Amino acid sequence: LLKNNHNPIIIIMTDPQLFTGLGAALSIFLSSAGSAIASAEGGIYALRKKGPLAFIPIIISGVLAIYGIIISILLARKMEDGSDTLTESHGYRHLSAGLSVGLACLASGLGIARFLGHLNKAAIGSDEPESPESQPLIQRERRAMVQENFVHLVLSLVFLEAIALYGLIVALFLIGK
Repeated sequence: LLKNNHNPIIIIMTDPQLFTGLGAALSIFLSSAGSAIASAEGGIYALRKKGPLAFIPIIISGVLAIYGIIISILLARKMEDGSDTLTESHGYRHLSAGLSVGLACLASGLGIARFLGHLNKAAIGSDEPESPESQPLIQRERRAMVQENFVHLVLSLVFLEAIALYGLIVALFLIGK
C-alpha cells in the first residue's frame, strides 16, 4: 500500500499462471471430493445388492472425477504453452473454469450421496428410536413395500450426474475463449 497525497494506491499482482494452476488444482480436488462422497454411499449400495448392476452408482460417481481430470489436464497444457501468451483475463477464466467444474461435481456428488443414502436407509431401516422402522413387524412390512426399480435408479443417477456435465461444458467454454 503506497500513499500519494492522501490517496492510497493499492498494487495487486496477478499472475495468470498462478490462477491457471489454482484452477487446475481446484478442478481435480473438488471433483474428486464429490466423487469420493458419492462413491462411499455407492459402495454401501453395492454391498447390499447382488450382481454387477449394483456397481452402477460407483461407476457414475467415478465419472465425476474424470470431469475434473479433463479440465486439469487442459489447464496444465495451457500453462506449458508459455506464460508469454497468458494474460490476466486468461488467468481469471482458467480459475473460473476449474471452480465451475469442481463445484458442479461436488454438488453432483453430494446429490448422488444423499439419494443413495436415502435408498440405503430405506432398505436397512432408520436408527431413530421413535420411528416406525424401529418396530420389527412394521420394519418387515416396510422393507417388503420398498421395491427399487432399476430404470428409475439409473435415470435418477444420470440426472444427478448431469449437474456435473453442465459444469464441464461451462469450463470448456471458459477455457476455449
